[in-house]
Amino acid sequence: MKLAGVDLNLLVVFDALMIERNTTRAGERIGMSQPAVSKALNRLRYLCQDELFVRSAEGMQPTPRAMELSTPVQQALQQISNALEPGEFDPKTATRSFRLLTNDLITRLFMPAVMARIDEEAPNMEIHLSSITPNTLELLDKSEADMAIVSMPPPGDPFESAVVIHPSESVLLMREGHDLATGDLTRERLEDARYIAVTLTGANQAGYLNIFDGDAMKRKIGLSIDQIMAGPAIVAASNLVMVVPKRLAAYQASMQKVVYRDLPDVQHSTIPDARLVWHKRLNNNRPHVWFRDLLIEVGGANPRYSRREYSG
Repeated sequence: MKLAGVDLNLLVVFDALMIERNTTRAGERIGMSQPAVSKALNRLRYLCQDELFVRSAEGMQPTPRAMELSTPVQQALQQISNALEPGEFDPKTATRSFRLLTNDLITRLFMPAVMARIDEEAPNMEIHLSSITPNTLELLDKSEADMAIVSMPPPGDPFESAVVIHPSESVLLMREGHDLATGDLTRERLEDARYIAVTLTGANQAGYLNIFDGDAMKRKIGLSIDQIMAGPAIVAASNLVMVVPKRLAAYQASMQKVVYRDLPDVQHSTIPDARLVWHKRLNNNRPHVWFRDLLIEVGGANPRYSRREYSG
């Protein structure tokens, strides 16, 4: 096929339809009317000799041929976008926004240092933070978020990931004067306590994992929450205890009437690494590379990290 005879704008329409599965929403996404999207779809069908999208109760369902085309088209559009970026990227003068998904713990303990660096190195950058959800990977796939910091295993294609933060050791957080604040933390005493558990946020595990998953100890759960930062205030006002990263416990102990203790070997709860996840189509996008590198450097998970050059 000769590209000279192909309207490359049709690929933009195709990509929008793959994301939205609806001609009206696809048009809104790319600034076209619904009739114009339908007309473009008819041209695409003729060009590809395939229906590409079939109407159903769930919306416009892609055909096998459309599924084959989806990734190559998406990658091609991103490569064109990357190529049209200015030849040099200067964070000090660049005006960009990034959409970052993460959880409340990362926001509280990590983002202050990130924003201090942004203030210093890229004062015109705008960061939009949103909470991770069960469909975090879908949001990244649809370009509705740029990247996410999540506690999950490497997600695999079509995503890339890198460890940003190795969590500190886990400790037991309790109110001042709690029975467990003194004496040996025996298995019997730990199993008799009532705990706050941090639960999964969804099927993709795009959030704090339940820290008791795989734990050999029996736990009495008094409360389950999906926002870890809500726990310490509850601990301070009750007899509930909570297993949290030591970094968080130290911060909360400086503000609230809570104390923390190292846990003995009888418990095995672990908190997974915080991992930065993004779509592969952004691998070579200079602004994204810069922001990803900044996040990794601030997190300190890679001690051999060195800053890159972003021009040329």
